[in-house]
Amino acid sequence: MKTLYISDLDGTLLNKKARLSEESTRILSKLINKGMLFTIATARSLSSLEIMRSLNIDLPCVQLNGVLMYDFSNGKYIGSTSIDPADARSVLEILRKNDRMSFVYKADAQYGIHVEFEELRNDVERQFFEVRKDKDYKSFSRVDNITANDDDNVIYFTMVDEYERLYPIYKMISEIPGVLPTLYSDNYSKLYFLEVFSSKATKARGMMKIKDLVGADRVVAFGDNLNDIEMLQTADVGIAVGDAVDEVKKSADLIIGESYNDGVAKYLLDNFK
Repeated sequence: MKTLYISDLDGTLLNKKARLSEESTRILSKLINKGMLFTIATARSLSSLEIMRSLNIDLPCVQLNGVLMYDFSNGKYIGSTSIDPADARSVLEILRKNDRMSFVYKADAQYGIHVEFEELRNDVERQFFEVRKDKDYKSFSRVDNITANDDDNVIYFTMVDEYERLYPIYKMISEIPGVLPTLYSDNYSKLYFLEVFSSKATKARGMMKIKDLVGADRVVAFGDNLNDIEMLQTADVGIAVGDAVDEVKKSADLIIGESYNDGVAKYLLDNFK
């Protein structure tokens, strides 16, 4: 039986410093070289490629919670899911009414990513920008007024703030049928992420596309946060790390060791054959 193993990054595969530990790198590299089908499903974009460079992954991966699919083997995007322009404008209207604009991701025909923002509201957003502003996998622009015209190809909204600030916005955006908002805690601060993308794009759907592409018979998925729940429930075996949020643990088939103790890698070492 051919099994695909797919893991979230932050809070699941990575440690508290947002790095893949030496032990996890050693174990995963060994198992991948032995033929294990392993890849990632993350809310990150191509920054995940830098983190995973030490592993010899040659399968497609899921990025931006399912909005983009990237193939490590040829270094190219193999799919993207845009937000309907009318729905994107509805999201922008809600954000403006609540005085809480976000980073807005737009993609060109070759899946080049351009990120627009009007202002940076807190240290997390400022750090997000500083770390990524000079990378070659996406470009940033500060603009006076973000738009969502029919040819803008908006694919993603993301912002980070206090839960009390974001939850009312999350509820309003949830009323838009064509988009899917997700609200979950930041693994590295006390703030929360609110991300919005097409309802046709999810980690779970991306995972199943990869399953079909590689001809796997079953999928084992690993996660820790609210945006992983559907993926774990869709997989044949859904596994939560020991430091996952309670809602994720309740939805999982199995709970393993903590992310900061190489829980995913150690489970695979014991169970991959």
